[in-house]
Amino acid sequence: MSEKKGVSAIDFFCIGFGAIVGVGWAVSINSWMAGSGGPLPAAVGYMLALIIMIPIALCYCELCAMLPVSGGGMAYAFRAFGDNIAFISGWAAFGAFVTIIPWEAIYVVDILSILIPVLKAGAPLYTLAGADIYLGHIVVGLVISVILYLINRKGVTSSASIQKILCFILVGAGILAMIFAMFKFDTANFQPIYENIGKGTHKSFIGGAMVILASAPFFLAGFETIPQGIESAGGDVKSVGKTVVLTVVLSCFFYALLLFTLGGAMPWKEFIGFDSPAAALLFRDVYGGPIGMGLYLFILIGAISGLITTWNGFMMASSQILMAMARVSIVPDVLAEQHPVYKTPINALKVCLVASIAGPFLGSGLIGSLTTFSAAGYVTSWMITAYSLIKLRHTEPTLNRPYEIPGGEKTAWFAGISMTALLALLIIPGQPVFMGGFATAMFAGWMFIGLVLFIIDYRQRRHYSQLKRASFLFASMMAQGDTVLPEYTEFFEDDYRYLSFVVPKEADYSGKTLIELGWGKSQNVFIIKIEHGTQMIFLPNGKTQVFKGDRVFAVGIEKSIIRFRDGQYIGDKYTMGNLKDFMGLGSTEAQVPLICKVVKVTKDAPYCNKPLKYSGITDYTQCMVIGLQSLGKTFMMPDADTLIEEDDDLWVVGLEENIEKFLSLTEPAGSPEATA
Repeated sequence: MSEKKGVSAIDFFCIGFGAIVGVGWAVSINSWMAGSGGPLPAAVGYMLALIIMIPIALCYCELCAMLPVSGGGMAYAFRAFGDNIAFISGWAAFGAFVTIIPWEAIYVVDILSILIPVLKAGAPLYTLAGADIYLGHIVVGLVISVILYLINRKGVTSSASIQKILCFILVGAGILAMIFAMFKFDTANFQPIYENIGKGTHKSFIGGAMVILASAPFFLAGFETIPQGIESAGGDVKSVGKTVVLTVVLSCFFYALLLFTLGGAMPWKEFIGFDSPAAALLFRDVYGGPIGMGLYLFILIGAISGLITTWNGFMMASSQILMAMARVSIVPDVLAEQHPVYKTPINALKVCLVASIAGPFLGSGLIGSLTTFSAAGYVTSWMITAYSLIKLRHTEPTLNRPYEIPGGEKTAWFAGISMTALLALLIIPGQPVFMGGFATAMFAGWMFIGLVLFIIDYRQRRHYSQLKRASFLFASMMAQGDTVLPEYTEFFEDDYRYLSFVVPKEADYSGKTLIELGWGKSQNVFIIKIEHGTQMIFLPNGKTQVFKGDRVFAVGIEKSIIRFRDGQYIGDKYTMGNLKDFMGLGSTEAQVPLICKVVKVTKDAPYCNKPLKYSGITDYTQCMVIGLQSLGKTFMMPDADTLIEEDDDLWVVGLEENIEKFLSLTEPAGSPEATA
């Protein structure tokens, strides 16, 4: 099967790294030093952040490869816990995402005003939270907002192209800053190693380092843009998942090295008095002349590039998570509407455009509160994501996992507990990482607004079952792609049938396993799928239990299905149809992500000359033999005693990865697939 074209792992790295690093290092680095009591406590703080962030990034690495859909943590929470927890995760994350957009809009016009002073010409229109708002700011913010909206409207691929270029400029500016800072490096500039200069309640070096944890989620959150855009990934999603971890690790080291090198380039207590953009002003001060001015301008350009990479990345991510929430009716479903040509979430992007345009009207006076408010939103979402991974490992152990995190559940538990503790510290007054009363009130108010919308959307959610809404969210995982039509699909249409029914509350077989029920042996029908809550079990094994409220899909030849329907208590909520349409081999859309292969039995096949019940096909590969052709005769739904012989044609149904597993034990190396 050919790989689909899309956004590569390198593109996703540029999206994630550009969204993480952005402009924080250029405009906030001296604020980090001031808040932590020096450059060294701040640098150590980012190493502490790395320790607690790597497990979270690893959780995303496993989950986004396992569930490659838009929505990120919200989608994982919906799969694991359902509506309520998914709402908390999604709404908190969306609040964090969407507040970064005006944050970037505010800063980009401020820095552009340094390069283009005319943007601050004349009297300010008004003052908000101590910051003057100029007409030039509003015009520039509006123009850039519309440009980024148009780029993202064309899709993640378009967004990734501009992101890659700007990311290289951003990284180049950062590396250049480190190199030229080392030319002026003096360890005496670190003195005093630690001192609380009146900002915060910390009283020690470690306490100062921990202050970074309050804002680190904001300045490291860009990795979440990767899972949000993964539906556009081309090639191996496992590689895309690993970029999540790589972006977090490199970003923490990037920040720590900048704090160390720039902190050693001039006395830090002098540096913390610089206005924004502090990093650019430092080089103009310590070098002076043409070199100082050249470095000053280059770092400003890098800062602007970083602003736009973050702005661009989070406009994409915000629209994707909003679309995902709309797919499961957490927010109005109109926000799930996609552009007819580009297939991008057009209405969700319009919401992000409004947030982007709002930034220049708000001004820089609200920057601090937006930063800490976002941090709480991220930590909440990350905490739930870690617990979602743990839950899914228990409820869906057979789900295909291209990547499994080192340490397994222990790593996920560490991530979840760390984020729970950090969230508590963020909202408890008096702690070094307390985000402040105003930001706490903002976060509480945001969650309350979301709760109101969630309650209002109750009827919309009831319109579709939770499982049906799950199918909307995970639709991209169920795409058939290169489905091969077997040679004998006419049998699928004329002879094979499926029966779908909801297990009644009064059913005496509720709670029994498929082995105990023995439907295959007694009725000659086989269970191809069970929908249990948000969980979809394809080709369940004999130990799978059937519970009341489950939707069960049985397949068999027509007379067997009719006999099963009439002889088994299945209630009135059932549907019947032909297997061809059910599997998407006809004119309708597939209802299951299963494919069918016709395989020629070779004498070397481990199941050759064995009856089906001893072949191990179902036990080892989780595939089902629904037909067998031998010596010109066709056996539909062959029974367990049917002998498999050399040169027989087996009609095998299964998930794509299980079919590949079956073929790997079927065919000698180098032989072509025997498919129709």
